[in-house]
Amino acid sequence: MKRIHRLLIANRGEIARRIQRSARALGIETVAVYSDADRNALHVREADQAICLGGATASQSYLNRDALLAAVRDTGADAVHPGYGFLSEDADFAEAVTEAGIAWVGPPPAAMRAMASKAAAKQTLEPRGVPMIPGYHGDDQSDARLLEEAERIGFPLLVKASAGGGGKGMRVVEKLELVADALESARREARNAFGDDRLLLERYLVNPRHVEVQIMADTHGNVWSLFERDCSLQRRHQKVVEEAPAPTLNDETRHAMWKAAEVAASSIGYVGAGTVEYIVDASGDFFFLEMNTRLQVEHPVTECITGLDLVALQLRVAEGEPLPEERPSHPAGHAFEVRLYAEDPDQDFRPTTGTLSHVVWPRGLGVRIDTGIESGSEVSPFYDPMLAKLIVHGANRDEALARLNRALAETRLVGLTTNLDFLRRLCAATDVADFNIHTHWIEAHRDLWQHQPDQPACWSALAASVVQNHQDAGHTDPWQRLSGWRRFQQRRWLYNRSETEQCLVTEHQGVWRAHCATETLTLSDVTVEHLGDGHFRLQGREGQHRCQLDAWPDATGIEVDDGHSRWHQVWWQAEAAHEDGQGGDGQVKALMPGTVTAVHQKAGAQVKRGDKILSMEAMKMETTLTAPVDGTLVQCSLLVGDRVEDGQVLFVVDPEEEVAA
Repeated sequence: MKRIHRLLIANRGEIARRIQRSARALGIETVAVYSDADRNALHVREADQAICLGGATASQSYLNRDALLAAVRDTGADAVHPGYGFLSEDADFAEAVTEAGIAWVGPPPAAMRAMASKAAAKQTLEPRGVPMIPGYHGDDQSDARLLEEAERIGFPLLVKASAGGGGKGMRVVEKLELVADALESARREARNAFGDDRLLLERYLVNPRHVEVQIMADTHGNVWSLFERDCSLQRRHQKVVEEAPAPTLNDETRHAMWKAAEVAASSIGYVGAGTVEYIVDASGDFFFLEMNTRLQVEHPVTECITGLDLVALQLRVAEGEPLPEERPSHPAGHAFEVRLYAEDPDQDFRPTTGTLSHVVWPRGLGVRIDTGIESGSEVSPFYDPMLAKLIVHGANRDEALARLNRALAETRLVGLTTNLDFLRRLCAATDVADFNIHTHWIEAHRDLWQHQPDQPACWSALAASVVQNHQDAGHTDPWQRLSGWRRFQQRRWLYNRSETEQCLVTEHQGVWRAHCATETLTLSDVTVEHLGDGHFRLQGREGQHRCQLDAWPDATGIEVDDGHSRWHQVWWQAEAAHEDGQGGDGQVKALMPGTVTAVHQKAGAQVKRGDKILSMEAMKMETTLTAPVDGTLVQCSLLVGDRVEDGQVLFVVDPEEEVAA
């Protein structure tokens, strides 16, 4: 038995930090590798040693086998953990590591190769009783044979790349005359993505579920199945939400899945952590999909319901230790995981890049965050856009889902467009609570991201005004250029969103009101707290409802998040004005359209600065305008009921001339 003393983690981001955590707990030193783009990343700073692989792209760094092997030699590492992605399922790299006398924290290269091809895997496992979807996985790849097999299997039919994953090289075909075109396009995409254009055919299951079983095996012949996870909430074959155990399965089906997964692992001499994935049809029948010969992204939900540290088990197995004598006999509670991505749901989930200026993670019982980012982290275009995994655990599914929704509401990601709002809407959906879902459910409910709620203009303006009011008078832009003023103990802020849309915010005796077109917001008992680093928390009462939002102002605008949605509002330019929004030349203009409700002085009157001249109603609120200077009211022709337009001159006061001494 050979103990691991120094572990090189051939990965980055959250999974590198996750592995570091378990290694440290076992007293193992960790070596981080990094690209030029990741020089300041958390996983680099937290490792015992760190070595640069060079370059910024994955091919120059994390996929560079020679650079990684050199890093192993240079640091004296005696084991390599590949994490997931990158080279985690590269049998050639695993073989090079083991041939160098270094422990590979993963399955033997032969087992990886046995499962690398979906077609070969099915040919291996079907004779051993692992259930397969009706299909064709043969070596004859001629169009004639594939067309013949397509007609035999029936429709709808799935044309699928034998190598790779992630939805590439996959086509759903509804009838025989469309098969030839599907074969051509799937081959081309598979060849470009994987360098392998072999295809397999399968009966396409309508609205199926995706369920997978966690496997752990050692070098002593022990194979464990550690229950199952449901990963049916997917987008383009990429998992979005995972949960364990899988809801609504009967015990007979569960045990059959576990047994088939153990058979699959044993039949190829598997060692370490792996996952056997199944597709489940509407009747509850399940069929082998593929085996992932690595640790899965969603492994934390299994850790939650088993109480096991899967990474620690991987390391012990790599040292030659047997699995513990006892394994969990039943799942403990229920767990969910969601994946937070830097992507824009409004742009069909296009990846986004930039700086995450502020990151706030939820806390509390049963909440776990696996992440590689923090406030100030740069999200580059070179790698997968996943930012973090939010994991929750509860006594049952209802409790776990409630914790998930609360944790999402408390999460704050500022400065970059992410899928956070989408996840909030998704996890609050009734079908998710009732588990009325399947692998195409997200695509069938495109309104979750195509029709996002309008940005609440009143909240933006009110948040800006409250925060401005909280600031010290000496603060610099953007606050000094946002005009606020006091009249009869009332504070007022006016924002121009566009030439035709304005928003008026007022505060009087602790009650704040915002009027934006047809929208009105009133908050009482308003408090604001500066949490540091430009983070403000506003709380108030809207009627009987207590509400809270977080705000982050900067030089360009204000980011607001109320726990349901987040938005960034570019600063609305406030009217340039002296106090009362009036010019020093005695001319007073309307700051918004309105109606005259009272005229307090007539033309020719001598007035003092601050004397009431006229009142007008705008946005359901009456405002009294006063003389800006001492002098003579030379123009004031408006009458009660007159309509005034934005920018219209209301009255003019001719200033008194100063008498020379």
